Amino acid sequence: MVVGKSAVYGNLRVEEKDLLKKSRQCFAGEDDKNTRNGEVFIIYFLNNCSSEGVLFKTIKEITADLNMSHAALTRVLKTLEDKQFIYRRNGIIGLHQK
Repeated sequence: MVVGKSAVYGNLRVEEKDLLKKSRQCFAGEDDKNTRNGEVFIIYFLNNCSSEGVLFKTIKEITADLNMSHAALTRVLKTLEDKQFIYRRNGIIGLHQK
């Protein structure tokens, strides 16, 4: 799978391959299904986020766009949040900028 937009990388000063690699590390030790869902979400996130690395979509919109269950998406988001790859605040999902 390939990410289409690259505007996010200029503002965050991070390359796509580095973000994908770091996100995959978040799912090390997870089952295959959660790992696959995580990769699908990250690609979706990178294609749909603002240039500042923020996604302004509801969980309901994301589950519909990805054809993923609410529980599966919640597991993915929880994993990424616990690993401090993303943050969730006031209905937005954003990349941690380290």
